[in-house]
Amino acid sequence: MDRNFVHYLVWFIPIRSLRDKLRWSIMRDNIFTRNFCYWINYLTYRNNIKGKKTFFITNDWLIDEKEFYKNGFYNLIKNNYIDDLEISYRADIEVFGPVGKRYFLDYSKAKIKIFYTGECVSKNAIDKTWAQYSDNCINDVDLSISFDRLDENKYNNYVRFPLWISYNFPGILDNKNYTKDDIKKVIDNINSTKSKKNKFASLVASHDATNIRTQMYNKISKIDNISCPGTLFHNDDTLKQNFDDDKIEYLKDFKFNICPENTISDGYITEKLFDAFKAGCIPIYNGDENIELDLVNKNALLFFKKDEDNEELIKEIEKLHKDDKLFDSFQKQIKIYDYLIYLLVFLKISPYQ
Repeated sequence: MDRNFVHYLVWFIPIRSLRDKLRWSIMRDNIFTRNFCYWINYLTYRNNIKGKKTFFITNDWLIDEKEFYKNGFYNLIKNNYIDDLEISYRADIEVFGPVGKRYFLDYSKAKIKIFYTGECVSKNAIDKTWAQYSDNCINDVDLSISFDRLDENKYNNYVRFPLWISYNFPGILDNKNYTKDDIKKVIDNINSTKSKKNKFASLVASHDATNIRTQMYNKISKIDNISCPGTLFHNDDTLKQNFDDDKIEYLKDFKFNICPENTISDGYITEKLFDAFKAGCIPIYNGDENIELDLVNKNALLFFKKDEDNEELIKEIEKLHKDDKLFDSFQKQIKIYDYLIYLLVFLKISPYQ
């Protein structure tokens, strides 16, 4: 038996899509079943890892232990410190996320505990259960990694590492040969990419927990048609059919991308804004108004304010849509400043240190 006991629980279901749906439900939505499956898996391989240093992930979106081998933290540690690091339930090094009960952290016997969240865990979190991690577990772990702008001199075990960094610079964690030149190349590509301008605007989303996407859609769709390939306002199948779910390639057809964050919280910046930049779209954004301080050019995006009329913004979008020269002038602005290179190089958890 391999490390996927849950697969055996549903093998008798003849339709694969139903098997996958049940497997996801068992492992993601029921933490007791998930951990029971991890424990069963552990019983099958524990004798093979005796004497080795081990790693595990708890309370994250990953549900299959095989996926843990692709984790950036696992590969950072393995490539730089422990070359025979193994995956194991009841591990020496354990990474905790916010998607589950906090008592797993409290009762963990791991020698090194790391908390990492790719989700907003403040009081504004869209899933209120995540707010139990609003302290970023600073007093309970050896290393805490999150979005919040905290005083890293006061909390010397805290590092701010927002989700957009790992999305756009995937080698920053686990590739020790990732250089300043590699970072510079990504930034230059983001700044130079141009939209094909074939279509007006896109909105790629599966839900609207805070009603911001509905507000944006209702106002902006009065200008022209908005393409929505996700489950929210679905009217477009081309993301899957023509682009094989490659979001960046799909977005390159559009002048604008409507890309609000799920919630507004200081420091909470995900990949959404950067996806629009990477595709050459002008982002129509809603989120933390500080954005990324001196890293992102605020003039290169359009900011939609929730629960306001946004009349002037709508007029500006309409002008840019109708005037190619005006659009090109706006779009060619620098989006990401080169200062980002130095920030990434000196991150405490980076291989450069």
